Amino acid sequence: MYSTLGSTIHLADDARASAAAALRSLPDLGAALPDSDAQPYLEHGAKVLRNVLPVRCLDELAAWRREPTSWLTLTNLPAQAAEVPTPQDGFCDERLVTAPNLVHFGLLRLLGLDPVAYRWENEGRLIRNVAPRPEAARTNTSWGYAQPLDWHTDDSVLDHGRDARSAEAIPHYLSFYGMRNTEGVPTDLLPVDAVLADLPDRVVAALRRSEYSVTAPESYRADEHGRPPAKDAVPMLWTLPDGNTGLRYGPGLITGLTPQARSALEAFEAVTGAMDGLPVLIEAGGFLVFDNRRVMHRRVPFRPAAAGHARWLRRCYALGHAAVPVTDAVPLRPTP
Repeated sequence: MYSTLGSTIHLADDARASAAAALRSLPDLGAALPDSDAQPYLEHGAKVLRNVLPVRCLDELAAWRREPTSWLTLTNLPAQAAEVPTPQDGFCDERLVTAPNLVHFGLLRLLGLDPVAYRWENEGRLIRNVAPRPEAARTNTSWGYAQPLDWHTDDSVLDHGRDARSAEAIPHYLSFYGMRNTEGVPTDLLPVDAVLADLPDRVVAALRRSEYSVTAPESYRADEHGRPPAKDAVPMLWTLPDGNTGLRYGPGLITGLTPQARSALEAFEAVTGAMDGLPVLIEAGGFLVFDNRRVMHRRVPFRPAAAGHARWLRRCYALGHAAVPVTDAVPLRPTP
């Protein structure tokens, strides 16, 4: 039903083998790691992909860069050659995953996206390892697995304004590279427009009013004031420069500040809760990028494979060049 809103590129086996060989032959990147210096990964990764990907594939990436669809998937990319166990504490030695990082960051560069990290989350690192962490099993985070991670957009508490600094702007895009997914757990996608089509106009209008407060997700730590960020008097919906509608939403994180806002939020959640979305399976060597403002995502509960072999995706936030009018910007505030 929603497949026409996204694009899929499958890399042929011979092109995959050529890319893997080119990655292996790259000179040593020295001490550079993505969090200390992402430029070598962006530049070298993009160069390798330009040199080995079929012209048709490069043309499709360039077309997406000019006119992005809501999401894009690539399959059969070079996977990690040497066995690296799935991290159990949320982090891994980045020196062991150079090839995945080159592919991941190289694709971001080809797509015209800039990687971004946030100081409140993931220790400020660019790459988040989406992997089961036993002590986080029942949390509503990317390390959880024992309960649903329901429909949401990421980092809804951040700034959606045109002049937002990159370190405080809602991530425009989420990108994932697959290390392994033997459990076959999909990432479900749901276009915002599909939800709005099932809502009355009066509800959509109410969601556009600056009558909502939003708090930080469970994965956030405290800021310099000792509290996680929060916002008051913001809309749930706004218009992006390209005319599409942007959304901020997370279950339990949004509060209506007026009776009309609370009623609209209730209607939005009732419709959203009844929708299935599109399952996307990110396997080893798979890549997914989607617009975090135009697409919600979720993950069902699952039973992880044995320690070291469980589902492992590598996530990186990214910013594009689209933004919203500065008049929509609302400063962050500490929670009381």
